Parts: sequence; structure tokens; C-alpha cells
Amino acid sequence: MQNPLEKSKYLVGVDQRDESRVALRLACMKASARGSQVVMVHVVAPADFQTLGAIADRMREERKREGQLLLSQLAEEAYATYSIKPHTVLREGPTGDEILETALADADVSMIVLGMAEHGSGRGKLAAWLASQLGSKLPIPLLLVPGNLTDQQLHSLI
Repeated sequence: MQNPLEKSKYLVGVDQRDESRVALRLACMKASARGSQVVMVHVVAPADFQTLGAIADRMREERKREGQLLLSQLAEEAYATYSIKPHTVLREGPTGDEILETALADADVSMIVLGMAEHGSGRGKLAAWLASQLGSKLPIPLLLVPGNLTDQQLHSLI
């Protein structure tokens, strides 16, 4: 019989902010300790509908390229530091909806991990919305990781 933790995945919402790197480090530490996997999702904001078609398409493609580059860099850091090869997912749309849809699409996701800034970055609203959705649509926990935690503090949470 397979250990259920071997199938479990930590879904980490990542962007360019330092606190998302802290959340990724914690998820990698947990996955390494438990033989689990990490999935990183980066959400690209949808194009502004007021922008002309060709310009909007160009902007969308540029944001996607930047998102893929970010995911590649973070995956390389995770592998170099923790020997974890995260799966990467790039989505376009409203951030909360896309994180939730990514989790719903993979039955092995056992936790969503988000980094939180010390002082208001707008993530509090995202976290509150996700928490309300998780309770009704998906029975998994949401782990909010303060972005100012040191590696030593992160290790104490494993």
C-alpha cells in the first residue's frame, strides 16, 4: 500500500516578491522531509480589455515569458538547495481563481502555501478569499507563511 504522503503535493503561489520565495522554501523543506512534491503556480494578470488587440496580445505574451522565466529560476533554486524538482504551472486570470482551479485540477494537492508580506501588500485579501473558497470547494488547508522568517525559523516548522 502506498503512503498517502508520497502522493501529496504542496501548491505554492509564486511571484517576484521575496515572501513567495520564503513560502517556496518552506514547501520544499516540508516536501523533502515527507517525500512529497511541490507544484509552483504563477498567475499572469489578464490583459486590459481597453488595450487594442495586437498590443494586448504582445503584452500577454511578454507577461507569459516573464512568468515562465520566474518559474524556471525558482525551480532551479529549489533543485539546487533542496534537490526538489517542482512542477510548474503558468496560468492567466484572476489570481485567487487560478490558484483554486490549479488545486482543484490535481487531486494530490494537499495544501496551498502562500507567502505573506509583513505590511499590507494586498495578499491578505487573497488569503481571506482563498480560505473561504477552500472551506466550501476544496477540503485542504491554506498555509500562510510570513515573508520575514529565517531558514532557521522555517526548519522549526517542519
